[in-house]
Amino acid sequence: MGAMKNTAIEHQEQNQIHPVYESSPKNDLIQKLINKDFRLSYSKLKHLTSPVNFINAMLEPKTKNAGMTLGSIVDCLLLTEQKFHEQFTIVSNSPTTDKQVEFVNLVLDKMKLEPFSEEVFNIKFREAISEGFGRVKTEGLEEYIIALIQGKEVISSDDYHKAKKIVENLKNADEVCDELMLVEDFQKMLEFNYKGWNFICFLDTYHQNGFHDLKFASDCNPEKFERDLVKFGYDIQIGIYALGFEILFGNFNPEVKHIVYDAVGNYVVLNIDSGYVNYCKRKVDFMIDCLDLMISKKAFNKSYNFFRSQNTIYKPKWSAGFDHSIFDE
Repeated sequence: MGAMKNTAIEHQEQNQIHPVYESSPKNDLIQKLINKDFRLSYSKLKHLTSPVNFINAMLEPKTKNAGMTLGSIVDCLLLTEQKFHEQFTIVSNSPTTDKQVEFVNLVLDKMKLEPFSEEVFNIKFREAISEGFGRVKTEGLEEYIIALIQGKEVISSDDYHKAKKIVENLKNADEVCDELMLVEDFQKMLEFNYKGWNFICFLDTYHQNGFHDLKFASDCNPEKFERDLVKFGYDIQIGIYALGFEILFGNFNPEVKHIVYDAVGNYVVLNIDSGYVNYCKRKVDFMIDCLDLMISKKAFNKSYNFFRSQNTIYKPKWSAGFDHSIFDE
């Protein structure tokens, strides 16, 4: 009887229909999240405002805007000027039409499996022109495409000169120079594991007691930047960096400062209060718990309510009152 039962079970298992895993960008991402085969950073975790927002941001990363590009150039010229030409290429021409962008992508696709050489590049460039781009203005795009192949960021001459002007102003600022004198290392990479997740981050500056972060702002007024800290998720960045300091260096209370500057010559050095730094660490801790909850519940298509037990809009303090005195005779 036992043998017959075992045979029946084996037969049932053989005929059982198992769900087929279908590979797609979203499914592949979800599988990486489930396996924790996914490196976290500030730029990723800040999108965890809802499961949908997080998944969409990972599948379609946003391109840099003009302010982010200018900030990157300033950071490099101020902190690691010797590496500028490794990171950036200044070009005169860049694609400005949809057809030019399509052409650039075609050349990049053709070069993916080819070891780079000028000869191979010129052949692939001409091939791409012959594939329906004969009437598209492609002359002058060579330098732009080569820079992308080499993994460099492409910038305009105008952006470079704007950044140069900002950097000269910062170099002449005593408050900024005093801060940079403390620095032991620039663009220091931190890699650490926290709650089973691998993190990576780059500190603009590092010294044994803490770090600085440089920020380009449209308006670096301290009162406005205080709100920008939350608006742009910089508090999450502070929390991740501070956790890295705690795990890697045993420093539970690092000195955190922001050097904030704008395009018109203003700058400010801001100390981040230790109590706020600890709050930022707790916020990151909470967000990782939210990420783990999303994964355990497979709630990848859920929205804002998934991370909140309730959503209530209260009357703002600034709401106008009612002047009933106008009805008095």
